[in-house]
Amino acid sequence: MCRGMKYHRGYGRHQGHRHPGMRRTGAQVSVREMDDRYEIYLIAAGRTREDFRLDVANDILTIHASAPESTEEGQWQKREFRFRNFERSFQLSDKINTEAITASYDAGVLTIVLPKHEDKVTQRREVTIE
Repeated sequence: MCRGMKYHRGYGRHQGHRHPGMRRTGAQVSVREMDDRYEIYLIAAGRTREDFRLDVANDILTIHASAPESTEEGQWQKREFRFRNFERSFQLSDKINTEAITASYDAGVLTIVLPKHEDKVTQRREVTIE
């Protein structure tokens, strides 16, 4: 678990925060911490960037994804996957500059960059032992 971000164990959801039509399971995510930011990678192939909505409220980042509208005809003989609505929520720490969060979607991966406040970035230096 990240020191600056917490995702809720209930499938990455903020407990008690559920909307009608949203599944409890969502896309898989990876979170990476860098010196000056966090990066969230969410796998969601077959969608477009318009299918996503990101909200930040009360230090909680919520990723909403709506299922693409189906215009297909016919009856499925076998169906191993289907697009569904989902959401994932992350508790943000005060280290994160919520005004500077950015996101992009490319090749089935939603990438969210959460910059840290400049004054709270850990400065690293070598300490000389005398």
